[in-house]
Amino acid sequence: MDNNTESTHNANPLGTTRRIIWYALRTVLVISVILALCYGVFTEAMYISNMYIVATEGMALRAEAILTSASVSDLEQYFTEEQLDGDYMLYAGTYGDYTIENYDYRFQIKGIRVLPWSKSGTITYVERIPTITGSADFESETPAYPPAWTPVCYAIRLNKVEGRWLISGLTVLEENPEEEVLPTPDYSQLEN
Repeated sequence: MDNNTESTHNANPLGTTRRIIWYALRTVLVISVILALCYGVFTEAMYISNMYIVATEGMALRAEAILTSASVSDLEQYFTEEQLDGDYMLYAGTYGDYTIENYDYRFQIKGIRVLPWSKSGTITYVERIPTITGSADFESETPAYPPAWTPVCYAIRLNKVEGRWLISGLTVLEENPEEEVLPTPDYSQLEN
């Protein structure tokens, strides 16, 4: 009887080897998929953070250049040359007759779209400057106070150029977008 059990255990050594190989292959496949997902998530998070920084800093510098007639060459770190050449607001001179003393720049990110294998992405960006303080440079027909800034919702297109993200397109999605009103806290409902 002992010989029969020994013979059944040793009867199929190829089947045991096959099971071991399939187990090893499945384990390698599962580990490879997990590593690929981790790499994809890390890469996408890195792209999103880089795009966020480029968009927010670049758009704030663009607003400063428009309001104060600052040098456009500072924007080359954030915008492609084609985008700078085609940006009519930089060269319109709307605030050229004014000395801007202070302004309140506000933005809101509505969404960021980028894939880990992509070299381009899009940010939905709302830009507002509710307060602009300044005065006219000359006594002329220009109004004494600078004109109000029109709030705009942009689709900002970013491309990866030579290893860094640059703004390559600004598309106006909506002028004067509705501002989300944040609820005012009711302090009378707080418990002591």
